[in-house]
Amino acid sequence: MPIVTTIVGQGLAAHRAWASLRRCESFELYRETGPRGVPGADTAATETWRDLLATPEIDLFVLAVPPADRVALGQAARGAGKAVLLEEGLPLSAAEIDQLAEDDGEGAAPVGMVLPLRGLLAAGNGFLDRRWTSGTCGGLVLSGSAPAPRGPADAADDGQLPEALVRTVSPYLDLACQLFGRPVSGSLGGAGTGSAAGSVEFESGARLSLAVTVRSAVEAASLTITDVDRCVTLRGRELRMEDTGGVVSRGVPPLEDLRLSSYADMAPVVTGDRPTGHHSPESTRALADCLELLRA
Repeated sequence: MPIVTTIVGQGLAAHRAWASLRRCESFELYRETGPRGVPGADTAATETWRDLLATPEIDLFVLAVPPADRVALGQAARGAGKAVLLEEGLPLSAAEIDQLAEDDGEGAAPVGMVLPLRGLLAAGNGFLDRRWTSGTCGGLVLSGSAPAPRGPADAADDGQLPEALVRTVSPYLDLACQLFGRPVSGSLGGAGTGSAAGSVEFESGARLSLAVTVRSAVEAASLTITDVDRCVTLRGRELRMEDTGGVVSRGVPPLEDLRLSSYADMAPVVTGDRPTGHHSPESTRALADCLELLRA
């Protein structure tokens, strides 16, 4: 039986969720559209939300809402016995993870997240999904632009890191944590200017240098990882590996395809075939630890 699903929210995140669900045979949309707007802030959306919570046929709520709204909505959905998949942004602190996972426990409705870059672990075909040694070092370079902050509240995250910079670097830091494990130290300089450089050291011994700016008109991303026997580079839509046998290059699936890994991860959790997913909020705790180190 397909997993009956509804999407809550609007904009790009909701459109991406709709496109992903249309490609997944495990899911069936209860309606082509759910509440347009954020329940609690919009009267019509709130009424629709209440009706959907009381609909027994619905198994899963995909929340394509801003991070500020997803904790309360997620708790309400899980309280009604509905599984939840969060579409919009990584949790950026341990406190937020604790809130999202507050109702976790035996018999609780599951919660998962859409984490597209983790799809590279499945698509890498041995390039990235391997055991990296303590001698591994890597370099992450990101550039792009962000709107000028409207005021002090938008200028920085936790008073130190600009929100735009945090959200730019977080998906790649999350991927690094999946590859190298728990971070144990980190530093970041110049973050208040929107252009920063620093490094992170992991419990495994691996090290990653960072250079990121949100003040460039050029959008680019490059991740290079060098171990004792190979060098892997992710740049744009290409994944390249070089070792003593030569160079092998593979194309990276488009973002729409990478996103499907999170939906595939969620499906067996909703059906009860697996107790927990690999793309849960709890699975991002190493990222939260990493950001805390960089904020210090």
